[in-house]
Amino acid sequence: MTHYPFTNLSELAFEFRTPHGTVYHAYFIAYGNLFSDYPEFANDVYSFNLEIALRDDIDNQAIDNKIAQTIVAIFEYFFTSRKNVAIYICDSADDRHLARKRKFDFWFWKYNDGNILKEDSIAVIADFEIYNSILIHKQNKFADQIIAAFKTLNERADDK
Repeated sequence: MTHYPFTNLSELAFEFRTPHGTVYHAYFIAYGNLFSDYPEFANDVYSFNLEIALRDDIDNQAIDNKIAQTIVAIFEYFFTSRKNVAIYICDSADDRHLARKRKFDFWFWKYNDGNILKEDSIAVIADFEIYNSILIHKQNKFADQIIAAFKTLNERADDK
């Protein structure tokens, strides 16, 4: 698998550039506060974020499989070094959350080597659906409890 070279901006933040000049930032942020009722693993939960930091020549870009391969390489680095948990939330600000979910699901299906478990869910807040997934290294000894907590948090997302 060939991916774009990426650089560490910090311990859990990365940057890569496509040949067309688009710059991506991929990073993990501590997300344990959401799992505060589960102290045995709360400190191991992170959210994953991917942003376009600089967009250039977007009209000339076709489907670029190297972007997916680069994201996979970043996740491999994350899970190899930590065996933690990553939550991916499909941003809905531009109403493209379903497209993001489909792309993320396809990438997982295509590139997962069996070491990562994935659970999908939807949090409903004020009748608004937020698609999200949790990724867990299969060697994580709390995997079953983490999945159960993830489901519970999504079911209770709209609780006041």
